[in-house]
Amino acid sequence: MNKDQEYMWNGVLTMYEGFVEKNRPKIDKFINEECTVWDSSERDLAFGLKGLNEIRGRRPNDPSAPQVEKIEATDPVIDVYGDFAVARHYLKVIYKSNSSATREVRNTGIWRKFPQGWQLIHNHEDELPLK
Repeated sequence: MNKDQEYMWNGVLTMYEGFVEKNRPKIDKFINEECTVWDSSERDLAFGLKGLNEIRGRRPNDPSAPQVEKIEATDPVIDVYGDFAVARHYLKVIYKSNSSATREVRNTGIWRKFPQGWQLIHNHEDELPLK
């Protein structure tokens, strides 16, 4: 991987760490304010961080529900086209007390290079069927 690809892949991994830690600023520093998001749990396209935060606000917050222990991202394929990049990967969501609840997702992120660096401008994820 070149340095731009490494930056984006490390950004992906850092965002998943932030999700597990419930640390939105850690996640959001890689996401452009005007991004669009196809979330695997929602039908409609979210517009901007405002729309993403609305999705986040609708997520269940039941403390007795399975809690995410870690997210394992694998198989990155990142292509850079000038100031744009397409980053694809798989991820597994692993829960603390119930390994049978593991979810698999495929993800595609579109990144753009701004004066302050690379940021995610579109994210699309699809939950894969259980095996």
